[in-house]
Amino acid sequence: MLSLFFVHIPKTAGTSFRKACESYFGTAYSVYDYSPSSSETSPLVIESIYQNQDLLFFFEAVKKNKINFLSGHINAGKYIHLFDACKTLTFLRDPVQRVVSEYYHFVRHNNYQGDLPSFYRKPQFINRQSKMLHSVPIESLGFVGLTERYEQGLAILNQAYGTNIQSVSMNMGRKDKTAEYELPEEQLSEIRSLNEDDLQLYDHAKRLFLEREALFKQGKPYVHGAIQQQSNKSISGWAWWQGNDDSVELAIEVDGETVATVYAKDLRPGLLRLGLPRRGYVGFHHNFAEPLSEDAVVTVRVAKTGQCIG
Repeated sequence: MLSLFFVHIPKTAGTSFRKACESYFGTAYSVYDYSPSSSETSPLVIESIYQNQDLLFFFEAVKKNKINFLSGHINAGKYIHLFDACKTLTFLRDPVQRVVSEYYHFVRHNNYQGDLPSFYRKPQFINRQSKMLHSVPIESLGFVGLTERYEQGLAILNQAYGTNIQSVSMNMGRKDKTAEYELPEEQLSEIRSLNEDDLQLYDHAKRLFLEREALFKQGKPYVHGAIQQQSNKSISGWAWWQGNDDSVELAIEVDGETVATVYAKDLRPGLLRLGLPRRGYVGFHHNFAEPLSEDAVVTVRVAKTGQCIG
């Protein structure tokens, strides 16, 4: 059974994606968690999560009822251990544009009376994206799309999961969704300063997405991977194939020259809470023959495709 967990970060085209998934999987096979007070939250979630606080009962009910899609304005850590990192997905958006879009959403739908600065200075709206993905490496998520490249991301997602989710547009505050909000330099600088964590996350996600898109266009498979530790004596991390349980062969390069080939097949117990593939045997480690110089450039590449890890 394909059960996808969608971390719906507000104002990232998430409503459009959620409705598209509901249309694809069917209303009867979709459940939602948008807080206990939200009318969109499913009765199953209200009963098992908020009333009985029984996540195992909820997961068993999901399997029994063949639920294929869970979505909500919730942190990834809430359900990722039940649905697995490989089946967890989200969309990220330029942090400045996202927070301004959320402000106008609150003005239109929540009768918010304050100005933009009074909104973006509130703690709950600062670094919203990184908070919702707290403690979960984005490299481990099955799919991380970009709002700005929604259509391209949807094609990659469908290829990865063997789905045919169609593009729909919902909950758009403006007719031209490609146009950016223009702000005075003072407000722009303040939003950026307040949301440094989100800016770093978004830049990192953008690099990952563009690399994945390039592999997708070449018809090459994608590897989820990251470097956990690196020194002048050793390097270690983890890696696994998207949709394939074979161990990943990795080439360790120093200053452009391959010095070793390793396989990602060591146990990573600290990541088991993410529901890893291969039962957590996805780690790799290499000790350099001699300590490296301070200016040495170390690169880890997927031997089969040339994809750079970390």
